[in-house]
Amino acid sequence: MESRTIYNGPYYRYDMNLLDRTIETCTSAAQKHNCRLFYAIKANNESPITTRIRKQGIGVDCVTHGEINYALRQGWNTSEIVFAGSGKTIREIDYALRNNIGVIHCECPEEFEIIQSLKTSLESDTSIALRINPDVKVDTHEKISTGEKHHKFGMSVNEAKALITNFPTEIVGLHFHVGSQITDLSYFEDLSLTVRGIIEKLPTGYELSYLNLGGGLGIDYTNPLRNSIADFEGWMRALRTYLPESVIDTIFLEPGRSIVAQCGQLVGEVQYIKHRKTNPTAILDVGMTELMRPALYEARHKVTANKDELIEQRYTISGPTCESSDTFGAGHSLPELERGDLITIHSAGAYGSSMRLNYNLRESIPSEYIESQVKTYLKRKVA
Repeated sequence: MESRTIYNGPYYRYDMNLLDRTIETCTSAAQKHNCRLFYAIKANNESPITTRIRKQGIGVDCVTHGEINYALRQGWNTSEIVFAGSGKTIREIDYALRNNIGVIHCECPEEFEIIQSLKTSLESDTSIALRINPDVKVDTHEKISTGEKHHKFGMSVNEAKALITNFPTEIVGLHFHVGSQITDLSYFEDLSLTVRGIIEKLPTGYELSYLNLGGGLGIDYTNPLRNSIADFEGWMRALRTYLPESVIDTIFLEPGRSIVAQCGQLVGEVQYIKHRKTNPTAILDVGMTELMRPALYEARHKVTANKDELIEQRYTISGPTCESSDTFGAGHSLPELERGDLITIHSAGAYGSSMRLNYNLRESIPSEYIESQVKTYLKRKVA
């Protein structure tokens, strides 16, 4: 809900109370199921957001040199950082090892050779885990599915076994991640069963001390106000189905979207209404440069108008960028819109500001962090 008295342009708005409740729900579930959390900072790297996450004892999952550097500057201890990524450069690996981060997730045998060589010469304390591609198919968008054998991520089970056989004391454990925005928890049960089978076939005598099952828990983009907190309890319970503490004491997880998505909204303003009689289309002052998911994944976000009117009609909501793909989709049921009306695009806390572009040389928009929201409807006066 809007808290400003004057609209000075589009902005991201964050409900920090909801963020706090989400973090508490997630960490409580993790404590119950003996899971350790590493926030996937690619979802949102705004300092007020990451500071609250860090202060609750959650580590950080990084995929670039820049993210590691940012995490260190934000105050995370080196032991609280894990480093993943399918195409790590030698420079990035060297940087991670020199800073003695907690764990580096190795994606292939060639990368292991680089890590092992640098780790020895630098006398680094960083641990090495192997990312395995388990060939598990999940029901999510093809562009955010990562766990099938044709995907670029991870190594095969046989490649991992060979490395463990040759370097049993140098490898602390395994890493898996099968995709994002997974809402059917049975897929996490399937992952649990698959991983259990892999563990049971590891070389005799190998001691598995680290098991990271990634992230992937989805949120409700359709009803974000009704379902504002993801099912962390169900997620972790599903992963423990075939991996009880008798098999592995602690499971490491990397939630990102599920922690921050629902606390963030993107606020913009209607500039023009086109095709009123045939296909009512509202052109906003925000678009794919501020929230790329719809253009990139054909993702659909809930859109609301900040005005009280009972009679609604269906609109196509589009951005200002010179691309036909710059749209938030058709069929949004909204009150009758006119120039100057404010529009809220929900569930924008993840992969909104962190993926923003300066395409068309559009300027970055600001963020507001609200502790308590007051419901007021605003409309800029139009000359």
